[in-house]
Amino acid sequence: MRYRALVGIISAAIATSTYAVTDQERTVLQRLYSELAVISNIVEEAEQSVNQKDRQQVDYVQLKADLQRIQEGVGDILNNQRREPRSLPSISGEYR
Repeated sequence: MRYRALVGIISAAIATSTYAVTDQERTVLQRLYSELAVISNIVEEAEQSVNQKDRQQVDYVQLKADLQRIQEGVGDILNNQRREPRSLPSISGEYR
């Protein structure tokens, strides 16, 4: 549930950055990009700690794919790539 909220917040941050990127916005996006790398490491740690006997398993493969897709989108903004409107692949948001 926390992961779903996290992905929603990150998606909202990306969606609001469709216009010209200011210096302040670039700084925040760089921080977001770095934080996504940290979150990805935390997800990796959590995946290593999985109890296979739990009834509900987290879909770490999908979670990592969604986080990577979001991080790539933020990276594209920071690198001034793909600034024109485009069709983006959706993120799952379902990790159970």
